[in-house]
Amino acid sequence: MEAQQAADLINQISFRPGWEIRADVMVEGVPYVIVQALVETVNSDREQALKGYPERILLAPAAIIDADEYVIADDLYAAMMQWIIDVEIHECREFFRVGPDKDAPFHPHRSEGQSAWEKIMRDAVMEGSGPEPHL
Repeated sequence: MEAQQAADLINQISFRPGWEIRADVMVEGVPYVIVQALVETVNSDREQALKGYPERILLAPAAIIDADEYVIADDLYAAMMQWIIDVEIHECREFFRVGPDKDAPFHPHRSEGQSAWEKIMRDAVMEGSGPEPHL
């Protein structure tokens, strides 16, 4: 797929309220496209968690894709959905907090949180599925 075609397709994506997804060709004649999501949310820092998350922020995660890797729109859309899922998992790990101290056991920006999450993911792969609560 041409880079401009990929960027045009991505720019047609809409997601949930508070999300805007944008794409631009990086350099003419090169198959790379930069994708950015603008996400209205709150600051997930521990101090903010203790206060009830009063500070509103705008996240701007970005990725670079190689348009040559995609033949049809659905392939590109599936890749964009997986990227959104990865962004969501990252944010979930920041916001998942435990106890009155609002500890974040799987926080992606701390080595202990990274290690704990990687262990869960390794265990899930070995067992063939993720941890599922029985509700």
